[in-house]
Amino acid sequence: MDIWALWLDAIRTVIMTSADGGLGVGLAIVVVTLLLRTLLLPLAWPVAYRACVRQRKMRELQPELKALRDRFGDNPEAYLKKTKELYEKHGLALVDLKGVLGSLVQLPVFLGMFQALRDTGAGARFLWVSSLSRPDVLLAVIAGLTTAFMMSVNPDLPEQVRLLMILLPSVIAIVAALQFSSALAIYWATSNTFSALQTVALHAVVRRRVRSGAIKP
Repeated sequence: MDIWALWLDAIRTVIMTSADGGLGVGLAIVVVTLLLRTLLLPLAWPVAYRACVRQRKMRELQPELKALRDRFGDNPEAYLKKTKELYEKHGLALVDLKGVLGSLVQLPVFLGMFQALRDTGAGARFLWVSSLSRPDVLLAVIAGLTTAFMMSVNPDLPEQVRLLMILLPSVIAIVAALQFSSALAIYWATSNTFSALQTVALHAVVRRRVRSGAIKP
């Protein structure tokens, strides 16, 4: 058996063991999702923090970047060189490789939950849902609303496309939830809510550190 199959079996085993322990499958999905997201925090928080600080610095650099585009727009090599120098001056890299790597490391967890829950919950009831293996309209809407919540609490979304970046992922989430099991809708709603609360806490920390002078443009 390969490593990926072992990982999927481990997720299913933890969920079903929790369900058999009295939680039921639906609540077990909520608990295991929160547990996994909490265990990932030592990795996810630094990645999100770096991205938040980077976005803040990038906003401050927009006038200088525009000036460079206006001045060196016809000379790509000079523009790239000056842009790199500007980034380095403010402690930024053109590409945040650590952030990218940190996101990639977390990917197997989310993909594993998605694949494991696609065929979980046959015959299991949760609240008004008669079988978690089938889609449910209300749960799909809840998945969409929590997606909107997760996106809306992010102050780094560009104002000119903010509404679109909130609505489009939400509609996609609803459509996807209607195509898959209710078990996945529960997972998405729980994970989205966790992400939203993490974002709120993260930006509060960053704002406090900016006011204290620990973070500078």
